[in-house]
This record gives sequence, structure tokens and C-alpha cells, in this order.
Amino acid sequence: MPTPQSSPEWLLRLKVLPLRFFTNLAFSLDELVRPRPPKPSKTIRISRTIPDDESENGKRKRNGKNRELLLQVYYPSSHQQSTLPKPMHLQPKPVVVNFHGSGFMLGHATDDARWARSVTEYVDAVVVSVEYRLAPEHPFPAALDDGVEALLWIIHHAEELGVDPERIALSGFSAGGSLAFGVPMKLGEEMRKRKISAGNDIVFIAAWYPSVDYSLTRAQRRATNVRQDKNLPAWFTNLVDTCFLLGVEESDRKLPWLSPALAPAEMLKEYLPHDIVVRVCEWDELRAEAENFCNRLVSEEGGRRGVGIKVIEGTTHGWDKRPSLNFRWDAGIEKVYKEVCVEMRKVFLKK
Repeated sequence: MPTPQSSPEWLLRLKVLPLRFFTNLAFSLDELVRPRPPKPSKTIRISRTIPDDESENGKRKRNGKNRELLLQVYYPSSHQQSTLPKPMHLQPKPVVVNFHGSGFMLGHATDDARWARSVTEYVDAVVVSVEYRLAPEHPFPAALDDGVEALLWIIHHAEELGVDPERIALSGFSAGGSLAFGVPMKLGEEMRKRKISAGNDIVFIAAWYPSVDYSLTRAQRRATNVRQDKNLPAWFTNLVDTCFLLGVEESDRKLPWLSPALAPAEMLKEYLPHDIVVRVCEWDELRAEAENFCNRLVSEEGGRRGVGIKVIEGTTHGWDKRPSLNFRWDAGIEKVYKEVCVEMRKVFLKK
């Protein structure tokens, strides 16, 4: 299969910049929707430690700027973090590490603030949303490396954050859903490289309409949608792939942390948790690959009972991020969020 058409980075940036402007504007208007999304309790800046001067195959030099990684932290009201910078006297909370969507080239860690509110309210967990680097300035594997970096930092600073490093969940939307699967596998390899053998436990993944197989072309993905008129615009998805996979070799598209659906069975068993919840949109070109992936998880491990996938009927990709015409938060979205949070809470309570 052909790789995305090569384009100079400067030209891709020109194409992406207006999209970033309008995306930021849309999320700014979302702050007017009642009830308003919460603001982060705190912002943490950490230094990157994973070398980023080479690609997976060691051939492509990458942009070495932006050495800081931002983490947006949301605490439940029970934590009272605003008055207690180091709440060591409180019982540590579970932590949910979240990755936003928008095709690896748009968006911010605060885009999923309403999901963060649901988690803090229904799960009583801390949410850490990762401001990973975006393409085309930082193509694959920059976002993945940032996810690994964030998890390593959280594990090593769990006491400072007031979280339990043995009760970690990952969540992500669209591109972030891909990271929710890819990051733990890359993390496992990174911990092995650093000779870190214990001290963390990813026990749950909540993936919303994720992309999990980059060996497929966009044409193949679009063909799986039963409603072709509901696909995302081809010009947009093609731009996503061109930016994110800039300079990526064809063989690298099957790497397990880029295409989790193609990961060896032993990696899936070792690095992914038993309990996984996936939600896909009925009219979405990514639905089929997510369903196939979940079916594989169940069948290859003699029936992994903790895997659950549901189709959100009558919806298209990114259904929960659509602008509200009446400036009221959709109770239907909140209901689906709560259902996933209930499953997450059950898993945390078992630990």
C-alpha cells in the first residue's frame, strides 16, 4: 500500500493553521454551553527525557524544539487540591490519563474537559490530560513518546499528585483512542529499556471511536462505512494521514504502537489490561477496525471477558464534540459518558 504523498512541512503547516484557528474557536464557544466545562485544577510542566532526534527506523531527524510537556490536571471535589498542594494525608485516588483527539494535528488537552468532569464526578478519580505535540511539526512517533513520557512521570510522582500508581486508566478520543492502546505497549518497552520492573498498573482503557490499524488506506476505511455520506471529508482525513505519517516508512505503519490491531498476541496480553471499553459511532469509517480489534482481543485469549464494545447508534465520528445549537450540554452524551465511568469505577474498586 502506498504511503501518504510526501509534502514539504511548510506547506502542510499552511494547510493546518486555519484548521487550528477554527478548532480553537469552536472549543472557545463551547465554554458558553451550560453547564460550562471545568477548568483544570492545575497545569504541570515536565521536561522530556525520551530522545526525539530520530524516527523509529533511525533515519529521519525530527524537530527538537518544545522540550516541555504540559499536563492538565483535574481533581475531584473530594480532593480539595486547590488548598493542598501536596495532599499526602489524603487517600490516593485512581488516575485517568487522557489523550485528546483531532487527528494528531489539532486540539488541546483541555478539549475533553467535559469527559474529565464526568470522570471526577462519577469515578472520584484524578484526570491528567496530556498536551502532546502535534503534526506536521511533530509527526509520529512524537505524540506516542509524549504519552509514554507522561505516564512515566505520573508513576514516579504519584505521591506528589495524590494518585495511586497501581490504579491507572487510560482514555482517549479518536486519535487519542489510538494512543490509549499504543502508549501502554510502547511504555512496556520503554520500562524494559530503563529496567523498571514494577510500580505501575494500567487496569482499564476507555477508547472512544479509535483508529487502530494504519496498514489500511483511507479508501479502505471509508468503504466500510454503511453510510458513505456520513464519512469525514476525504480531504481532511488525507491531510491527517499526510501530517501524522510524514516521513514514516511503509513498514513502520504496522508497528504495534501505531497499529495496535496488528500487535503480536503476546504484546497485547502483556501490556493491555484485562478490562477495556470501546465506544464507536454507527456511521464512522473507523468502526469496523475497532470492532475487528475487539473481536481479536476476545478470541485470541480464550475469551477476554473484560472487553466490551458498543455502537452509539445514529452518530458520526466525534459525535460528542459537535457544537450545541441551543448552548445546552447534551444529556444523551452525558449518559454515555456516565455508563463508561460506571464500568471504570467498578474496576478501580476491585483493586
